[in-house]
Amino acid sequence: MRKISDKWYLSMFIIPIILTYLTNYIELPIIFENWEYSIIASMTIMIGILFYEINILSTRLKEANKKPKKADKKIIRELLETLNIDKFHENIVGQDAWNGYYRDDIHRILEFQHKAKLIGYKTSNEKVNNLINQFLEKLEDFTEYSSMRVSGRGDWLVPFKDNPDIHPREKIKKETDKMNELSNECFTELENLMEYLRNKEYI
Repeated sequence: MRKISDKWYLSMFIIPIILTYLTNYIELPIIFENWEYSIIASMTIMIGILFYEINILSTRLKEANKKPKKADKKIIRELLETLNIDKFHENIVGQDAWNGYYRDDIHRILEFQHKAKLIGYKTSNEKVNNLINQFLEKLEDFTEYSSMRVSGRGDWLVPFKDNPDIHPREKIKKETDKMNELSNECFTELENLMEYLRNKEYI
């Protein structure tokens, strides 16, 4: 972008001042016959043009700031790849907690949580950061609650439903229903985040 001082037409308003001193033979408008009037008129016009240019520049800067930065888009892409939103939707939100969760799916959530909290994965957009944090809060609720109510069985993490004498099935059913509720709350926040990212062209 050219500097305001590079605008060629600014020099046109300096010419009358120069002409006032260089010639007395050319009949000029009365405003240019007096050098004081010439300066005032020229400065008034130039200031008006400068204000106009500054306004245009300000508008362009605002528009540029609305566009996602490449570094921010890279951060978002890495976070979403870590989470794998399709697997999260299908294997966590769409999965009944009564049947348990695949261990790798839970590990992806934990890795996403770890990355999203690091300062290196904060974007320059406060709104994006807030939406990610809201999603993180719901994920924390889900993982903290679930981690105390499942145990490992091979590649799966399943509720304590195999020993009804110690863990009554009614209690386990209430707990798994709560897990389902928490995972749906996570998905609601994820949808809000994804909608904003799409509307603002981050993805």
